[in-house]
Amino acid sequence: MRYRLAAMCVALLAAGPAAGQDFPAIGSQYVDFGASMASVGQLNNVLGATVRSGGGERPTRAPTRSNAAAGTRYRSSPEVSSKVRAQFADFVARADPGNADRLRKAVQQNDLLGLWEKHVAVDGLRRGDVADAMTSYWVQNWQIANKVPFASRAQVQAVRGQVVRALGTSPAFARMGDAERQALAETFMLNFVAQGWAYSDAASRRDAAAVARLSDAAAARFRKDMNLDLRRLKLTGAGLVG
Repeated sequence: MRYRLAAMCVALLAAGPAAGQDFPAIGSQYVDFGASMASVGQLNNVLGATVRSGGGERPTRAPTRSNAAAGTRYRSSPEVSSKVRAQFADFVARADPGNADRLRKAVQQNDLLGLWEKHVAVDGLRRGDVADAMTSYWVQNWQIANKVPFASRAQVQAVRGQVVRALGTSPAFARMGDAERQALAETFMLNFVAQGWAYSDAASRRDAAAVARLSDAAAARFRKDMNLDLRRLKLTGAGLVG
């Protein structure tokens, strides 16, 4: 199976016209929703350090769920999802004040987490696991930065292995409870949907200027927040390597 960014465009259009009209503006933001959250930044940097040090260059097998899932999964709470969704709605409203009401409705009325899960299931990723959410975010940003529409399931799973190993070395992650892990994962998932929709929409319209702008934005996010150049990395069967 292949990991296809363009499928996001079709799926989000099916979710409702409001989402289809609004998400390009959200995904063009250089700063992610939740980027100021200490936990998001810390864990992105944990994986960033692993990639920079060449930790992905050894072709190791991704940890199986039976061995690793307990360490990265969490118990979901509807209350936590509601809080994260409300914060995301506030974020997108601030990003485009002129369409604030419409944007809030798009966030509140569409099952964005369900859309994420449907899109990434082909690569063996699922809801309820921080590693899966973080993997999807990293792979997609690499794809956008490098304008690569496809990645194989094996490549995605190799990155997941890197994520699991990186999280396993993080004391900050070890201290997180279910609620904080869920908020962290859903933050990655919502960013994935917004950024993926924006890029897919631009690509489907053959808007070269918008594609370039969004590609540059993805590269800038990682360069600024993690001191990592996505365009100098390769996505391989061993994960992201320098």
